[in-house]
Amino acid sequence: MPSPDRFMKFHFITLGCPKNRVDSEVMFGSLLQHEYEYTDDPAQAELIVVNSCSFIESAKTESINTILEMASYKQEGSLKKLVVSGCLAQRYQKEVEAQFPEVDHFIGTGEYYKIASILESQQRGNYSIPSYIHTYSAPRLNSMPFYTAYLKLTEGCNRQCGFCIIPKIRGRQKSQTIENLAEEARRLVSNGVTELNLIGQDLTSYGTDLNDSASNLLNLLKELVKIKDLKWIRLLYCYPDKISEEFLEFLASQEKVCNYIDLPLQHIDPIILKSMKRGVTQKLILKTLDRIRSKVPNLTLRTSFIVGYPGETDLQFQTLYNFVKDQKFDHVGVFTYSHEENTYSYDLKSQIKESVKIQRKDKLMMLQAEIAKEKKKAFVGKDLEVLIEGWDPKVGRIRARYEGQAPDIDGNVFIEEAKENPSFQPGKYVSIRILRSLTYDLIGKVVH
Repeated sequence: MPSPDRFMKFHFITLGCPKNRVDSEVMFGSLLQHEYEYTDDPAQAELIVVNSCSFIESAKTESINTILEMASYKQEGSLKKLVVSGCLAQRYQKEVEAQFPEVDHFIGTGEYYKIASILESQQRGNYSIPSYIHTYSAPRLNSMPFYTAYLKLTEGCNRQCGFCIIPKIRGRQKSQTIENLAEEARRLVSNGVTELNLIGQDLTSYGTDLNDSASNLLNLLKELVKIKDLKWIRLLYCYPDKISEEFLEFLASQEKVCNYIDLPLQHIDPIILKSMKRGVTQKLILKTLDRIRSKVPNLTLRTSFIVGYPGETDLQFQTLYNFVKDQKFDHVGVFTYSHEENTYSYDLKSQIKESVKIQRKDKLMMLQAEIAKEKKKAFVGKDLEVLIEGWDPKVGRIRARYEGQAPDIDGNVFIEEAKENPSFQPGKYVSIRILRSLTYDLIGKVVH
């Protein structure tokens, strides 16, 4: 039984990336295991956990605003303990302890799995060099809709990209074993998951820290496709320099592995790539894209770019613009460069004005919107298998996704039904004929 002073009702807020979400799921499960009770109303919570992000300036601002908002429940609600975990706590240990007297415990990226014992202690700051990655035995509770989940292969990163703070916050790469990941996947599937989204800072480097040649992404996929009720496996955060021919052939031949690759490229200009310390050249990127597209038919390719990196000239931005125009990616994310202390690029000269960064981002996104709109038109008249997500009251239609759309980031397929239809239950797969296309979404009807 819990002790009399245990704060029973808790509320959770997760900011940042899906990798952070998985950490929250481990903490969430741990609290439930120790007899805490979840509430979705922060005003009713006696314990609130904010799992923070600090990857870029806007993420830090969001984290700080959220902490202050939740702290107000100490006066306005039932809050007795406020906890801040994750990247902001790990990155700014002394600063956050001084800035937020309202916070009772800070938990870094290497200590989050100890949350239950930390809450029982008097220790306010809890940090270590990140060395932990959860295994299948961790008390993780999936926070996504029951049919989909993230499978985190690695923690940390061995890359040293000039703009990135992640290695300093999350440490060097740590991979789960194939056996652990396969068992975790089986447990998720046994609870109804049919779609797994594989995540890590650098998926294609998975296993290189295990000193075992058999521990690699290809062999992991060979295990995951054996899981009976698993239908879709999607790859997020791949790196362009470790994609082998064997891997591409496997991707093309396996129905369970979605014809989808997320390949964050960040830039294409040779000088900018070198300054970014990406470890890849323009020539390698172009060759890799050609290989991927020639080996994997009907491929959906997502990428992301940074504009306004220190020293980026108008000509270098135009090189990136022309590259996006020529390549016609399916999905593109564009970010303005964030000036982050303790990164290589922080002290570079020729920092770009914020107004110029925004102009370049807007110009690139306008181009991509045109490309996306044209590519979506090609789907009209075709049949697609989609995963039902449920009724969307905002558009008055049933929302779904096909294999080329990852959760939350890639648009939707809407089914032309004027009312909620109980036969279209979330988690069900149905065949849809596409009738119309929008810039990022598709509209279709069920094929009877």
